[in-house]
Amino acid sequence: MPMARKPTLRVNRDPSPHGSGSVSACCLGPDLVASLVSCTRPGDLLKSIFRVTVVQVPSTEEDILPDVFGHYQVLEDGLQFIPHFPFERGLSYRASFDPRPLGRPDLSEVLTLEFSLSKPPSLSPTEVQHIFPSSDCLPENLLRFYVGFSNSMLRGRVESEIVLLGPDGKVAPDVLYRAPVELWDRSMKTLTILLDPGRLKRGVGPNRELGPPLKAGQVYMLAVGAGMLDLSGRRLTEAVYKRFRVTEAVREHITVEDWKIVRPVSQSREPLVLLFPRPLDWALLAHTITITSTGEQPINGRILIDQCEKRWSFTPTSPWAPGPYHVRVGSSLEDVCGNGIIAAFDRPLRSGGDLSYEVAIRSIAFHPV
Repeated sequence: MPMARKPTLRVNRDPSPHGSGSVSACCLGPDLVASLVSCTRPGDLLKSIFRVTVVQVPSTEEDILPDVFGHYQVLEDGLQFIPHFPFERGLSYRASFDPRPLGRPDLSEVLTLEFSLSKPPSLSPTEVQHIFPSSDCLPENLLRFYVGFSNSMLRGRVESEIVLLGPDGKVAPDVLYRAPVELWDRSMKTLTILLDPGRLKRGVGPNRELGPPLKAGQVYMLAVGAGMLDLSGRRLTEAVYKRFRVTEAVREHITVEDWKIVRPVSQSREPLVLLFPRPLDWALLAHTITITSTGEQPINGRILIDQCEKRWSFTPTSPWAPGPYHVRVGSSLEDVCGNGIIAAFDRPLRSGGDLSYEVAIRSIAFHPV
């Protein structure tokens, strides 16, 4: 008779550059798996017996280690933990499987496993590739910047390395919003930097006490220090500065009807072009505008955003066929100040029932010429 295998913990590494990876408790046996499947509150139970935490410093007080949030999947002979966000390469984690809450005297051994995912080698120098908005004239109520890097970056350096310099060349205090968790995309290449929303909203405490974060007519500079580190622990090739002059605030919602459309020629792969009266949000432009044909069938193609985010063009994969198309504009689209297609960012509060004019998606019909 074959000997039963002992329960073990195993890390499942995702070979893709930004894969999540997972941790599994294996060889649990059919009886234990059956009890996990049949429990009345599986979420609470699984969290109590299978934890994954971040190991920051050596400590015997495991409860103080921050948990990694994720979801669980019961397998044929085990239990798998899949994080909501990918495990960060170079960071240490601890997985622990404690079967004691199951109330089975035959299962009392607590399993632990410490692991980390190796940092991928980075051969090319790490540099800032772009900063959006790209214009050198930005409105007084600007909401956010996007900083794009050539390689994936490490967390934890933003507060010390990225600052806004005022007209006097010194760090402007209390201007940038310091989020509890740095706002990186999944690739760890694009960082969102917010200006303090409390100072942008007129009439609220920070705005009344300190005024807006930027002042029209003044010149500022966003500074990205060379101390930012990529996943290989390397510094930027050089510090980068974006100088801009502040113009008057923009407090109007986006009016889709004011957009100009340059239609493509039928049976060609010429781009469809949208021209905007003012710059729109670079990141949102990339995924809130889509092109559909008859029957709401999405059209595949390539998007280009240029002219300081005032021009959006779409080149289809296949030539334009004769007939009607639609430009679908999602309700989450914003301009650089956070003004949306439904309402302005800085607007009076409305009563709960006054929502009649809100439309989830705006649509613009066109025919190729």
